[in-house]
This record gives sequence, C-alpha cells and structure tokens, in this order.
Amino acid sequence: MRITRLTGLRVAGLPPLEGELGEGLVALVGSPDEASEVRRALVWAALVGEGGVELTQVSDRAGVEALWGGARGLAETLESAVAWLAEPSLARVEAARVTAGIRRPGQLPPGETLALSGRPYADDARGRLLEDALPELRGREHELRELRAEWAEVTGDVEQATMDWLRERQDAESQLQSYRDRARELKARLTQIQAGGPDAPCPTCGRPLADHLKDVRVQLREEWESVVQDGIWWKRRREQLEGKPEHLRILEGRGVRVHAAVETGAERVERVRTRVRELAAVGIEPRGDESGSPEVRALERLAEELRVTARGRVLSEAGRLAERISAGRILWIRDDDGAPVAEGVFYGGLPGRSDRAAVDLAIRVAAAALANTAGAQIMGIVVGEAFEALDPEDRLRSVDVLGELADELGQVVVVTGTDVVDLRPEAFVRALELGPSERGVPSLRPLPVGAAVLCLTA
Repeated sequence: MRITRLTGLRVAGLPPLEGELGEGLVALVGSPDEASEVRRALVWAALVGEGGVELTQVSDRAGVEALWGGARGLAETLESAVAWLAEPSLARVEAARVTAGIRRPGQLPPGETLALSGRPYADDARGRLLEDALPELRGREHELRELRAEWAEVTGDVEQATMDWLRERQDAESQLQSYRDRARELKARLTQIQAGGPDAPCPTCGRPLADHLKDVRVQLREEWESVVQDGIWWKRRREQLEGKPEHLRILEGRGVRVHAAVETGAERVERVRTRVRELAAVGIEPRGDESGSPEVRALERLAEELRVTARGRVLSEAGRLAERISAGRILWIRDDDGAPVAEGVFYGGLPGRSDRAAVDLAIRVAAAALANTAGAQIMGIVVGEAFEALDPEDRLRSVDVLGELADELGQVVVVTGTDVVDLRPEAFVRALELGPSERGVPSLRPLPVGAAVLCLTA
C-alpha cells in the first residue's frame, strides 16, 4: 500500500491538503502539533477509505494496518509481521493435516457435537500426555531461569567493564589535554624570556630577570621537557585505550553466547508451554480424536517452530536496525513472552525514551521490510510518533536507515515537526511543508531536498 497523492485531506487547523507524494523517502513537515494531527488523519483516511488519500491497490487493507500505519501496539505489530512471514509455510502444514485426515486439538469429527455428559471420553490419553509434558516444562523453565541469571550477571559485568574502560579513556584524554596545555604555557614563557632577554619579567614576581635569566630559562626548559615526556606517555595510554580492552571483548563474546542460549532456551520453553496449553485446552476429548497422535504432535511442533523462526527473523533484523539508530546503545532485541525487550548498555540500567522509540521504529521497519519479501505487498510505511520521540542524533541516524530501505519498502512517509529535513535534505526524495493557504500558494509547499548531481564539463 502506497500513498500516491493527497486529494483534499482535511486536518483541523489546516486547509485541505493537496499534493503528490511519490516513492522513496518523503517528508511532510510542520509544527509538532500539525505533524501529529496530519499523521493521525493520514492513517485514518487511508485505512478506512474515507477519501482525501489516493492509494495504490491493496488486497487486504486491514491486514497491513499494524505494519503500514502503526495504528496498533508494538506486540501486535510484531505478531502481524510473524503472521505474514510464517503464513505460507503454516498453510502447507495445515494442508498436510487436512490431507492426512487429522483433526486439530479439540476439533470434532464432521457433524458431531461435544456433550458434557452421557457418553464415554478418552481422558486417559490426554492425562498421560500432560504427565509427560509438565515435568519437561518445569525442567525447561529451570534451565531458562539459570540461563537468565547468568545473562544478568554477564550483562552487569559487561556494563561495569564498559564504564571502567570509558572512565579510564576519559581520564587519559583529560590528562593528555592538561599536559598539552601546560607544555604550551611553558613554551610561551620560554619564547617570551628568549625575546625579552635580561629585561624579561620574572614569571613569579614580575621583576626583570637580569642575572637570573639563564637559571630561569634552564629551569623552564627542564620543566617543559618533563611535561612533554609525561604528555607522550599519556598519549600512548590514550591510544592503548582507544579500542576495547581484551577482557571486555571476551566478556561481550560470552554475553553473545549466553544470550543465544537464553533465546534457544526461551524457544524450547515456549514450545513446551504451547503443547501443555493445547492439551489443557482440549479438555474432554471425544473418543477417537487423533490429537494425541505422533502425527499431530509433529505438525504442531513444526507450526510452532515456524512461528518462532519468523519471530526470530523480525527481532534479529530489528535489533540490527536499532543498534544503528542508537549508535550501539541497543545491542539486540529479544522476545520475552511475546513482548520485545531491548538489551544493551543504558544509562541507569534501563532503556531511555529514545531507546524505546528506536525499538518501536526498528521493529516496524524490519517487520514491513521482511513482510514485503514474504509477499505482503505493504509497499511502504508511515512514521510519526516513534520518530519524533527519538533524540536528535538518533533521529538523524534513523533518517539514514530509512533512506537506505526506502527503495526496498517502496515508500517511507515521515510526518515530522522537527528540523530533520533541514539537517538531512539530501536523504529525502521529496519534502512538503504544511502551511495555511494563501492566494496562489498551495497548502503543501515543496522544500528543496534531494542530492544534487554535479556534471563536469571540459
């Protein structure tokens, strides 16, 4: 779904908006209040089809709502992307179930209804399956708790080691600057004394040096040479601290391995939990139901693995984008019982407002891009609230990310009340400024953006 043009979109406080948007990275620029209102009106008009927005054709407008317009929560956005990615494979699993004549858990044979009394039921098989699954679930949960405890310990060690390294590097930088300032000061005094000769003022009392000129000059030169030598040492120390220390790299490597083990453990727990929930949800089963058969269990495991794999793809790509947007504060995004959680090095130990916004934006962008590859034909997104919540530096980095993915997404519409277009005009294909209509002046005025082409002629 892509916006081709605005055809009189009505927004409170503004005249009807008219203009073509085109493909690539496009900006609608106004005040913060105007940008917020325009984004809401834009998404609402596009999704309900009330007019004011001309769109390319889309087969299932409601199905791409969470990804295109961001009108739902982050968890729903993630699940929508997972559904788009896993749907083709899940359809094949369901086809295999139908071909084999296997009913889903709790599904009755055609024409048969479930009674609560008056007929025999096969509870024993379900009970045995639950008895097998529950100890496995407890064991998997215990393993996951231990892994998460280890992960928390490693994360704390990484944060402490990182802060120690940054503190040492900053101290080395400060010491080096201090010695450089002192060396320049001594050099200036030597130059002044050399030029003034015996009449040069004493650096301490201000009287002419006269016969003390040579002694003071020797003393200042020795002090200058000593300061220079110390400055050279601190310069080497700063260069040594430029890269991450070996013990920090080892800790980070361990952190990556433990995080991967946590992710794998969480997936195992979720698979067992799903099996237990399905067995419990079946309740009383009609005799002859094949829900406990090896074929059913195999198909259910396969379906869950497909969903877990799809979720992992989205979170992995979102983590990569969030790392770029946050300049490395966010290292990856993991799944915590269906909720995306950012992991990284944060001030105060918790993600800040800009970090949370970076996760939101990264998941939506990654979800839309991956869903496009799965045939969803979303062809673009509209960004607003999360983009506006980013810190200025993160916002500029996100523009670079969006610009790189704009061709893949088809269209990215940034509705903003910030100065990001002025700071990154070369990143945008088209930018339109919101404003009141005047005689002969449209309500959407084009801004000078885009990269210029320099032609050299002989």
